[in-house]
Amino acid sequence: MKISNSKIYEQVADNLLESIKTGDYQVGDKIPSIQKLSQHYGVSVASVREALNALRTIGVLEIKQGYGTFVKQVEPTFFELGDKFTSLVQIKELLELREIVEGATVKMAACHHTEEDLVELKTALNEMGEAITDGTSGERADLEFHLAIAKAANNSLLVELLNNISELMQDSMKETRKIFIYSKQKTMNKLLEEHVVIYNAIADRDDEQAVKAMQSHLFEVKETILANFKEK
Repeated sequence: MKISNSKIYEQVADNLLESIKTGDYQVGDKIPSIQKLSQHYGVSVASVREALNALRTIGVLEIKQGYGTFVKQVEPTFFELGDKFTSLVQIKELLELREIVEGATVKMAACHHTEEDLVELKTALNEMGEAITDGTSGERADLEFHLAIAKAANNSLLVELLNNISELMQDSMKETRKIFIYSKQKTMNKLLEEHVVIYNAIADRDDEQAVKAMQSHLFEVKETILANFKEK
């Protein structure tokens, strides 16, 4: 089966997931090597690797070092309660806190940032872009972007506050990105674009647009998480 262009790794991931759902590969089965899949689909090894990383991120595949890649489960796992989150209420509280704090933070960052701050923000954006091409989730770069905004606000207490909840933030970002990595309605490119809009508003010192962009982004995050939340 040859794959046509557009987002190649997503098409490979789609085909692999369909093969798993139809029983061609059972839970516990080892899937063919990257090289064999590359030949089968007529795509590059890099595209296959990205597809496998995407399916691993959403819990369908697991990679066992020295043994290969195996089917872990049939259905993708998106947002579930785990060690970091003990209730849906806690998740909502985190999102509400982020809306309150980051709305004010980005406004101050637009007014007080330095060129050095913009470099840090741009570096985090570039790393998020790299996550799109290598099939990883990029939550660390996402967190660094938001922490850099707090630093650019030139208020040490805001930086300390976000650092105190950074572990929870990163965990929620990771789960959110699982959904964006494998969703027909939402894409990692869209998530990156939301951050670019925030960056541009900060760089332009447009505090009103910066607040609007951050509010829009966090609303999208909240809607995405709550729509895909699964309680164990």
